[in-house]
Amino acid sequence: MLLNPDGTVSRGTLTAELWGDSPPRSAAANLRNYVSGVRTWLADRCHGPAGSTLTSTGNGWALNTAGPGPVTVDVREFEADRANGRSLVQQGDLVAAESYLRRAALSCRGLPLQDVAQGALLGARAAVLTAQWFSAVEEYADLLIRLGDYERARTVLHEFLSVHPTRERAWGQLMLACYHDGDVAAVVRAYRTGREALVEELGVEPGREFTALYQAILRREAVPDGTAPVFVSAPWGRSTRTGPLGRYTTHR
Repeated sequence: MLLNPDGTVSRGTLTAELWGDSPPRSAAANLRNYVSGVRTWLADRCHGPAGSTLTSTGNGWALNTAGPGPVTVDVREFEADRANGRSLVQQGDLVAAESYLRRAALSCRGLPLQDVAQGALLGARAAVLTAQWFSAVEEYADLLIRLGDYERARTVLHEFLSVHPTRERAWGQLMLACYHDGDVAAVVRAYRTGREALVEELGVEPGREFTALYQAILRREAVPDGTAPVFVSAPWGRSTRTGPLGRYTTHR
């Protein structure tokens, strides 16, 4: 219900999520008891009358996020911050976009729904949210690099990669931020650590773009265009920067 605020979640959906293809005979009664408990819990904490936050509909229940006892849904805030930040980047207002993308990138502690028992539906939604959050962190890092805030980009990427070491794009961004920050030794460490993580955890070598970026940095060359979409491109458009690496162009 939190993932579908103000929308009806049907009895069939809840039954399938809780019990799959083998619901007990008492499934309908169990659902009513569960919903009653959640409704009481929400009323107590939202200081609204029982039933004002979680309401019955024709074939299910809806979680109300407006009116008496409003509920704030963090997924909705994440999606809004990310959308606003990306829109501002499209408009060329990188400074204004920073606060939105920062909130989106730092909104998640752990993985989405990691402490929730997941059936097929929640498992699929958790996978989508995780992918969106990973992209949000990398979008924020990309923005910091474009703003020239290499130190903060390095901090964000180090923290992210310490927990999610198989994100190849993030390793490429870290190499780029380190190089622009004048730390070639850190570039070498990032490449080696990233490569080891990919080989050990996924059994694959780094992609061509990742290796080409590393080699270009070592040779003090401009980054080949083929690497830009993976590592330095904001997914909102096209930009050109000048830095210690030379000029590079990013493409959608």
